Amino acid sequence: MHGALTGILRFALLTGLYYVGAAITVLYLQTPADVVLFWPAAGIGFAYVLRYGLRYAPAVPLAQLLLHLTVNPVPALFIPYSIGADYVALIMACLYVHSRNAELQFRIKDGLLLLRGGFVISLFSAGIGTLGMLHAGMVSAEAVPRAFLQWSLSNLLGVTAITPNALLLFGAGNGRDRHPAGKMMTGRLRERVAWTAVLALVLAGGIWIIDQGSMYPLAVSVLPLALLLWSAARFSAQFTALATMCVTVLMALALGLGLWGFPRPETLHDTTLMMGSLIVNSVIPILMAVAFRERALAMEALRIRATQDPQTHLLNRFAFEERARARLAQDEPHLCLVYIDLDNFKMINESASHAAGDEMLRHVAGLVRAEFREDDLIAHTGGDEFTVLTAADAATTSVRCNRLLASIEAARVAWQGQNLGTSASIGITTSQPPHVAYDELLSQADTACHEAKEQGGNRLFLTESNAESLELRTRQMRSALIAREVLDEGRFELWCQPIVNLRSPQPAQSHFELLMRWRDRDGQVRPPAELIAAAERYQLGPRLDRSILGSLLAWAEKHPDAAAGIQQCNLNLGAATLADEDFGTYLAHRLRRSPLRADQVCVEITETSVVRDMTRTRRFIAQMRDLGCRFALDDFGTGFCSFSYLRNLKVDYLKVDGSFVRGIDQPGLSEAVVRSITEIAHLLDMRAVGEQVETEQQLDLLRSIGVDYAQGYYFQRPQPIAEFFAVTA
Repeated sequence: MHGALTGILRFALLTGLYYVGAAITVLYLQTPADVVLFWPAAGIGFAYVLRYGLRYAPAVPLAQLLLHLTVNPVPALFIPYSIGADYVALIMACLYVHSRNAELQFRIKDGLLLLRGGFVISLFSAGIGTLGMLHAGMVSAEAVPRAFLQWSLSNLLGVTAITPNALLLFGAGNGRDRHPAGKMMTGRLRERVAWTAVLALVLAGGIWIIDQGSMYPLAVSVLPLALLLWSAARFSAQFTALATMCVTVLMALALGLGLWGFPRPETLHDTTLMMGSLIVNSVIPILMAVAFRERALAMEALRIRATQDPQTHLLNRFAFEERARARLAQDEPHLCLVYIDLDNFKMINESASHAAGDEMLRHVAGLVRAEFREDDLIAHTGGDEFTVLTAADAATTSVRCNRLLASIEAARVAWQGQNLGTSASIGITTSQPPHVAYDELLSQADTACHEAKEQGGNRLFLTESNAESLELRTRQMRSALIAREVLDEGRFELWCQPIVNLRSPQPAQSHFELLMRWRDRDGQVRPPAELIAAAERYQLGPRLDRSILGSLLAWAEKHPDAAAGIQQCNLNLGAATLADEDFGTYLAHRLRRSPLRADQVCVEITETSVVRDMTRTRRFIAQMRDLGCRFALDDFGTGFCSFSYLRNLKVDYLKVDGSFVRGIDQPGLSEAVVRSITEIAHLLDMRAVGEQVETEQQLDLLRSIGVDYAQGYYFQRPQPIAEFFAVTA
């Protein structure tokens, strides 16, 4: 019922508007040829039917009929032509526009489309109307061209002057400048007042010039165009459309009625020039306004694209950093930087799809936005990470972050029959004036977040409460950077320590373990433990192992005689290298070009790295043994110390951890462990190696137990490879 009433009211409104617009022009702007100079009703009907649909088009012939029955009596023979001219032309124009664009918007291409629609209205309406005038005897055959031209121009002027503003009035498209770019073009009230005053002066000056008897009224009528272009450049599109319509209507009335000294056009030449100039004046400002608006919208879109993350519509990393630095430069009493990293987010991408991951990110972004305030800076800084800079103290921020953790953990995203969920780790660091630099603050929050993640995730970590733990992690990260520098710059060295056969002594250089040392920036030799730990922790282990192996083989290529005398060189590989599927191919390729043979290489792996992935370790050992390499299980006895898995590991040596060897001369557990490992090794056809031998007493005990090999300071301290092999020279 409500819809039907709305339809009736809209039908009546169009009928009334069309009738009023037509009646005014018929009464005041009719030419001697019974054709009006300006037909705003065409623009009103065109805009109305485009906005609300073709079902309202019958209001136009109804208004035309009322017009002829009241203020514009015409021969009865002409009435069907008059009604049909506007109705058919309107239908044709609307069908043409809708066939090329389903939804009109305030942009140049749609403005040009409306202009083409105006030409359709003008040509069809003028063609049908002048044919009717000729049939009804209202014009002679000689006057048909003049009537056709005046009719078409009056309709075209009505469309160009009225339709854009009417569409805005009826709320079509996106004419209202809701976009932020609209604010850029609104202009100040003071400038609008100044513009209106200048327009009034221009119009008044034009009237005065005409009143003085100027011979160029058409030139004076063009003067307001400059003001309309000013409006197009400075004000909103709807303001310019309204101003253009008002100026066009005013100029049409003044010229058509001969007001204020303007001579009324009587000849076809004068009428054509006047109406053509008015059409140009009505089209150019609106097209300019639309062009400026599109430019502003494009600039705003670029600004948003440069500052906003497209997935979550939060700030992106670059915009966040810029604004965060500006906030830190101020003297706000409390600032907290919150670093949020989703736990195991990669599982969602891999198991569901990246599209599912994007949906989860959008959902989490909404939870983050809901937890913090409007004036807080919130960003999606990449991947599964979010960053917040909030003007709150640590206690308040911790409360919010705990609520956020609970919200994220409880959240579920439906995706193709699955309910996807995740959790988060959060690092929080605080700052008081004078605030620390953004980069340092971000590093602290990032470190705290990683600490929370390594403690199991789904928790927050506050730097103030865990300073000692974070300092340790910072040192580890610094060590990782140093490790990368050492590898990049080749600041590591090969050192050697002999492995002595306790049953048949051989030259030290025939059987040894290859060790690594590195030099700091000051050139001091540093032990490898911290560097190796950092490399393993931050996925640099395989690169480090390849570098050491490559250096060994390069040394062998330079010293083929020394390489030929090597019986066995023990080389340590980290746990990450065992998982490197390409390492075996790399080793085989390098050995083919080296004087060092595969059977001269013994790969040492630790017990803990073996049990981490038993299947992969067995596959790696088999691959290396196929090349001819031997294997040693290093630091045996300190890990899980389960003898059962030794049956499935084809290794040649068990290296007894040095902590047991050092305590072997004290009765108790150490001697029992060394004895047990040695017996198991022999039972499995392996050889036992005692590490870190420092005294003759320890050596004697190892011999008495039956240990096969030993190494340690008692025999020789590690030496650079050049010095180690120089002993035989």
